[in-house]
Amino acid sequence: MPTPFFVLGIGGTGMRCIESLIHLCAMGMFDDTEIHLLALDTDKNNGNFSRLKEVKEAYCNAKGSKEADRVALSNTFFSANLKYYEFSPNYEQKSTFRAVFGYDDTHYHNREEADLADLVFSNNVQNFNLRHGYRAQTHLGSMMMYHSIIEAAQSPRDNDLKRFLGRLTTAAQNGQPRVFILGSVFGGTGASSIPIIPQAISRAAGIMSNGVANVLSNAYFGSTLLTAYFTFKAPTGSELSNQKVIATSDKFALNSQVAMMFYNDDKTVASTYQKFYMLGTSGLDWDPMQKQSDRITETITGGEQQKNDSHYIELLAACAALSFYRMDESQLRDNKAQNQTDYLYRAISDTGKLDFQDFVGKDMAKEFAQRFGMLIAFSLFCNGEDNFVESVRSGDQKEIQEFTEMDVTQVTNLRNYFNLFFVKAVGDTLQEGWLRQLHRSAGGGDTFLFHAALFSPTSFRELMKYDWNNKLYRNEGVGKDNKYSKTGTLLNKSKFDPFKETLISVQDDAQKQAWNQISNKGEQLYKLIFDTLAKLYKFN
Repeated sequence: MPTPFFVLGIGGTGMRCIESLIHLCAMGMFDDTEIHLLALDTDKNNGNFSRLKEVKEAYCNAKGSKEADRVALSNTFFSANLKYYEFSPNYEQKSTFRAVFGYDDTHYHNREEADLADLVFSNNVQNFNLRHGYRAQTHLGSMMMYHSIIEAAQSPRDNDLKRFLGRLTTAAQNGQPRVFILGSVFGGTGASSIPIIPQAISRAAGIMSNGVANVLSNAYFGSTLLTAYFTFKAPTGSELSNQKVIATSDKFALNSQVAMMFYNDDKTVASTYQKFYMLGTSGLDWDPMQKQSDRITETITGGEQQKNDSHYIELLAACAALSFYRMDESQLRDNKAQNQTDYLYRAISDTGKLDFQDFVGKDMAKEFAQRFGMLIAFSLFCNGEDNFVESVRSGDQKEIQEFTEMDVTQVTNLRNYFNLFFVKAVGDTLQEGWLRQLHRSAGGGDTFLFHAALFSPTSFRELMKYDWNNKLYRNEGVGKDNKYSKTGTLLNKSKFDPFKETLISVQDDAQKQAWNQISNKGEQLYKLIFDTLAKLYKFN
């Protein structure tokens, strides 16, 4: 029975953190796990929300087109079985605080409540459009999000939030599930929601179960405290006048400081969360929309145009979720019994170079390096015109005929996934995917985990010629000795030949029959490729 893990990504930053988490799942870092992912944002049309759904769809359908047939596996790519849910408060009809609160009616019938609202919320805060999020107005956002979750639980209509809470309720009644929240503390939706999510989902689960479930008592909670790490164009005076309230990045550092003071002092937080992971960068010079700056002339508050590039800190946040998932339960149990929260952080080298252990610690560094690198190699064998998985499915690889019944849609979705993961070929040019964006966010060059030359090709042709068999990892640290040699004639040595030869030997090895125990043909092949690359790159 796979272990359930519950993850909530909140706001735009939370969406990008879930995206990184899905890539960890593709590497095989969450073996034998059923992960319930809840994407929670007020802005359902947000570009990052849309990209997350693209990555999720590609991942899930690469495992199989039928949800009922997807299962959690071990020691393979795409090993976690993802269950995806999303929730957005409905601000279509009532899009301001005044409309939701019924301010005019309240002012007439309950003047004291209206006066209290006027005291706490300025006129602009009461009147800005909520469809693009809470815009760093956390005092408003916490209240609005809490009541939206309760209202969704009380609704007679079925919705994704209720389905997510139903799974969590069952897990809480049968054990002590782990719940991890991904989001920032400097912005709007995430910063508003992290403090209130444990109480909100626990109360909502109680409503749905008629008071039987007590998620707050039975579950373990962890979260990122992700401080400011990017900047964006400041709004003009006319934009501020039109939009009423716009979050500005010059306030992010101050917002982060105030948030940390709150989390340090608030007793309710200590009684609900067992682990906090404090994350941030030393500067705010990352512009997540730099590549789009030539066509965007205004401050983007949300919607389809807000599709921020990924940043390595979001992978670090996803690794925090992995750490929480793998943590010994005794630590969480003791903290819960004592109403204590541990604050965890990780420092990186003064050189600025990011190593594998910076993300997952020394004990997991080799495993992370191996599986990350193998996924890159897999993507390169399947991202070219000679798509290896498709050539096997179509029967073109004459020595490998066991997988011709593989569903062709799995091949398509695997290709879609790898386009989003690393690069997408558009003609002979390359379109950046998640991994290339992470490399750029870390400063480029050899600052990020893998060999700098891996990120140098500017054309598809260059990329296919690159010797990733020999130059996947850097020449120092974990992975520096992990490579394999080309074979073939002197003038036609190929990195594909040893890959194919090794795959056939692994396939025929009587002691390596784990792939044959998997029912789905596509996932059988993924397992075989996983074992082949593990043998080629020789991690021990």
